[in-house]
Amino acid sequence: MKKSFYTIGSLIILLISAIVFVLVPAMLGRANKNKLPAFGKYDGKEIRYEQGSDFADYVSRYADMLKNQGQEVNTQSYYYIFNYAFNATVQKMAFSSAVRKSGYVVPQSAINRAMLPYFSDSNGKYSPKLYKETPASSIESMQKDFRNTLTTSRYSDDCFGSQDTVGKEALYGLKSSSAETAFLQNVGKNKRAFNMVSFDMKDYPDSEKAAYGKANAQKFIKYNMSVITCEDKAKAESVSKRLANNEIKFADAVGEYSKKTYSNENGKLTDEYYYQLEKIIKNADDLKTVAALSKGTTSKPVETSEGFSIFYADNNAVQPDFSNDATIKDVYNYLNTYEAGHIEDYYTEIAKNFAAAASAKSFDDACRQFNLTKTELAAFPLNYGSVSLAGSVDTKNTALSGADTNENFLKTAFTLKQNEISVPVVNGKNILILQLTGESSEETPAEASTLKSETGNYDQSSASSALMKSPKLENNLMSVFFNNFMKNNNSNE
Repeated sequence: MKKSFYTIGSLIILLISAIVFVLVPAMLGRANKNKLPAFGKYDGKEIRYEQGSDFADYVSRYADMLKNQGQEVNTQSYYYIFNYAFNATVQKMAFSSAVRKSGYVVPQSAINRAMLPYFSDSNGKYSPKLYKETPASSIESMQKDFRNTLTTSRYSDDCFGSQDTVGKEALYGLKSSSAETAFLQNVGKNKRAFNMVSFDMKDYPDSEKAAYGKANAQKFIKYNMSVITCEDKAKAESVSKRLANNEIKFADAVGEYSKKTYSNENGKLTDEYYYQLEKIIKNADDLKTVAALSKGTTSKPVETSEGFSIFYADNNAVQPDFSNDATIKDVYNYLNTYEAGHIEDYYTEIAKNFAAAASAKSFDDACRQFNLTKTELAAFPLNYGSVSLAGSVDTKNTALSGADTNENFLKTAFTLKQNEISVPVVNGKNILILQLTGESSEETPAEASTLKSETGNYDQSSASSALMKSPKLENNLMSVFFNNFMKNNNSNE
């Protein structure tokens, strides 16, 4: 076992070496020898990346872990390594602080028990010889490490449990009532299976896009204009006067006065459609005036969302051609951005008609009538968020993506009666119709040991999330990392 001990001891040295001689020089290039600022604070105590700190130790451990898994540790992965290390450091600080406040101190006997395996011979017996051959500094370092680890684990074990037991009972961890355990064991017991059809709103027909465009043709009139935008009215009026007196050309005024809020660098209007001008120009009468500009004419200053603007017509407005593919695409973009409900209403109406046909005849007959493919959903339980304690709806099906957190979908699915057809259910960019085809009950409940492990994982995950939102935490990880690592690293490439 001597080899094992020296491997552990060497690992500590290697971890520190990874920090000092590999990671920092590679990223900083030693261009900046100034001390790094603190990455944050917890309960007033700074979290620094420096030799011997918990943060630096965790960085090395996570980097070493990735290397051992065969993953490349590069610039892109460094941030994630630092992020995990930062979280681990905060957790250690919080847990250790809580244990100290409780008055608990790790007894020397517990430290000795933890160290014992590292001084055992090949038969597993304690070897005084190995202990005596080990440098006192190494033993002292080991004791310090185990004291820190056991302090942190005291909090973790008491709150989240451990593998230690007395007979069949868990030695540590929060206790649960038998009723709660039974509930969680059977949370996925009752399942339901369904027939389903879906209407993909991304398949909205070009004929409907064109019809909408024709009914709202003014929105899609296209303007070829340049624009100057000033912060205040007085400045805009001064520029307008100079333009009117031919003291300055419009293109020159763009460079000298415009904020270029609604234009490119050359002053060309980027929001070219009428519906876009509607969102820019505040006053309806001013909008009409600008929209009526003919080629070569200039508007007076008009109030816009970002100040006061002067518009110049580089060419006459172009009426929309709804037989043109590009125009149809622009209409669709407008609908998706501003009036997605119009597309949703279109498919909801079709879905209602399908549901009526399915109720009057059968689900299969309605599929044939509407030329739709039926999807048979395997039985799944009511499981919001697809927690791992139970099965869940198959969200790999594109139409069901996000359905496990769609309350309306779950309520609809689990209130249907046998063979009942649902009302249309909106799920993302899909409209769904469901039919309950059967119910089943899982005969074998979840194993208590599996349940304990899963709930423990959820508890720890929740605790970590809460800790990172603690008012005691000041998190400057992102800004310090990118300002002191990425910038220097990029400049050295």
